[in-house]
Amino acid sequence: MKPIMDWGTYNTFYTLTKARLLGIRLTEIPPGDFMRRDRGEEYFIKYAQDAKPAFTTITAHGPYYDIRDKEGLKAHISAIKKAEKAGAEVYNIHMGRVREDREKDLEAITKSIEKLLDESKKIVITLETAYSPKSLGSIEDIRAVLEMLESERVGISLQLENDFIRELKVYESGDFHRADERADDHFWRKILENAHDLFSRYVSLRFSQVTGIRRRAHFLKKRTPLGMGYPNVEPLSRALAHFITDVFNEGLGKEIHVIYTGPPETKYRDTLLLYYHITKEIANYI
Repeated sequence: MKPIMDWGTYNTFYTLTKARLLGIRLTEIPPGDFMRRDRGEEYFIKYAQDAKPAFTTITAHGPYYDIRDKEGLKAHISAIKKAEKAGAEVYNIHMGRVREDREKDLEAITKSIEKLLDESKKIVITLETAYSPKSLGSIEDIRAVLEMLESERVGISLQLENDFIRELKVYESGDFHRADERADDHFWRKILENAHDLFSRYVSLRFSQVTGIRRRAHFLKKRTPLGMGYPNVEPLSRALAHFITDVFNEGLGKEIHVIYTGPPETKYRDTLLLYYHITKEIANYI
């Protein structure tokens, strides 16, 4: 029987050894690998050769190009083919900014994803949640796209600190402390349950603590090492433990991925810490 979840962080080919030595189970190809011209097909073939014997799961984060644009879609098509060469099962993307009409934006994204699915017959695509209404990527936005697509190969990926900022409207106030007081177990369980039916066969959960600043009409988040930002990891871990064990016990064969997305300077330590926080709570249920 497989463990209850696969967990890990992003790695270039050159950091796979460190992640492997620490016993990390999942590796994600970072978006920068798909944005560099010196990362040719051979690089991704070598990534698969090195990662497949050591990790149970390989995922990929697509480049930060808007999939609605002609050149952006071309870059994503190239990237998803490279991700398959690297052995990735999942390809994660951002949905981009709202332009003029949200409904038309979602229709345009749907058409682009259909083209991406045509180019890759196996890989699963996940759509990542965003932290601001100025960006596409609320749970409702993703639900609308999935309903238009009707594909088992597309699902949601919760970037949990984004969900915290968006649902508690931290982007309006910049008051992380007050929002954090409201982010209890019930808050997190509600978010997880709202997204429950939108996951593909992969339950994709991403997290980093953050801080942020608001300047006039603009809000910017900044990722922090674990323990130095928001939201509090303890109520989140309790809610995740409850949700993860429920999904596991449903027996539907879904794979659960917990991906740490924090700053690179402390990402290995913090990946292990996040795993500890969640699994100590899961131990209460199994």
